[in-house]
Amino acid sequence: MEIIKKPKAPFEKYLRIKIIKAKDGYAKLKMPYRKELTNPHGSIHGGAIASLGDTAMAVAISSKYLHSSFYTVKLEVKFKAPVNKGEIFAEADIVNKRGKFIFGRVEIKDNEDKLLAQALATFYLASK
Repeated sequence: MEIIKKPKAPFEKYLRIKIIKAKDGYAKLKMPYRKELTNPHGSIHGGAIASLGDTAMAVAISSKYLHSSFYTVKLEVKFKAPVNKGEIFAEADIVNKRGKFIFGRVEIKDNEDKLLAQALATFYLASK
């Protein structure tokens, strides 16, 4: 897997998120397991997983709507399984656009392709 670029936001840098692919409304990102991102049970905290999903959707949008300003309006995450090691991957796709609203979906999986979480996202496209 080739890393094409690193996200620019400080929070994404803190999470060590890397962009693997971003093109035409699709993005694939990865984030490593780190002890400082875990909950009391040693699994990656749900907030970190949700942040990876939100960032993946933002990267997917920016790959299609270059130089646009947008922000998250709604993010619904369904957690399926915990993760205690390795890297996790988020794949995001734009599903629809209505007016200034963009709708997308994200799947987050582990190294072994096990589904960890699914997310539905709504973003507002503030400018083009």
